[in-house]
Amino acid sequence: MELEFGIGGTGQGRVLALAATVGGMPVPLVAADDHFYTGNAAYGQGTALGTGYAVYSGAGHAVTVTGLQPNTYYYITNAEYNAAGASIAYNTRSTSISIATRSAPPAPLPVELTSFTGTVDARGMALLHWTTATERNTAYFGLERSLNSSTFAEAGRVAAAGTSTRPLTYQWPDLQRLTQPTYYRLRQVDRDGAVHYSAVVALAPAPRLARRVEVYPVPSAGQLVQLLLQAYDDEVVGLRVSDALGRVLLARTLAPTEAYYLASLPLPAGLASGTYVLTLFGSGTPIQKRFVVSD
Repeated sequence: MELEFGIGGTGQGRVLALAATVGGMPVPLVAADDHFYTGNAAYGQGTALGTGYAVYSGAGHAVTVTGLQPNTYYYITNAEYNAAGASIAYNTRSTSISIATRSAPPAPLPVELTSFTGTVDARGMALLHWTTATERNTAYFGLERSLNSSTFAEAGRVAAAGTSTRPLTYQWPDLQRLTQPTYYRLRQVDRDGAVHYSAVVALAPAPRLARRVEVYPVPSAGQLVQLLLQAYDDEVVGLRVSDALGRVLLARTLAPTEAYYLASLPLPAGLASGTYVLTLFGSGTPIQKRFVVSD
């Protein structure tokens, strides 16, 4: 949602900053001398100022701030400034107030958005999907990410069709692995610069599988010995096979690419029947498995 703010002051210019709060409690939003702030009317896109963001910097007296969340308190401060070359001084005694946004549904997209969903694979990688029935003068879709469902930042863009009267399907893969619950929303930007937002989608990484190592068949009965690794994906692990006297017969590394990874053990030819020890070295505690080789 968006709000329009009037900005008072008689100095050369003024900076307006906002910060989301809990219960409307004041938060520090003090402009620092000799620091130039870049304002952006899309909340969260301007220069960080304290725990908030600059939403305006200039000589004007009004700004319409977009990207605000409903049912949220924002603390607002206005600081006048005078600048000379690389020096700038702020009047930090300007007005600071708290304001609450109203409860309101997300602004509708100027397209017929029929779905906006996401999936997470076993590696914790998210894939966002959305479908439009029609589009009118759309420029692009911005994918925004948040860890607290309040402050969003753009994570990627997908070009839009512009104008379409048939159903279209889009998708965007997040290249950042999810390690905690993460929130996404779709920002649709028109060719005239107008911005609209979708509802928020919440995704969470799947619980990690417990690590497990299996060697089979046991006994081998003359067959090729196989190794199954669980939950070692995307990690280089060391592998060692020793005999009962501790002599190393095989040493190599593996780089599993899947949560369930199957590999053969290339044991030395003519290996005598008996009990052997497999040791696997990963990022955690080494794991040992005994297995029996037989004719």
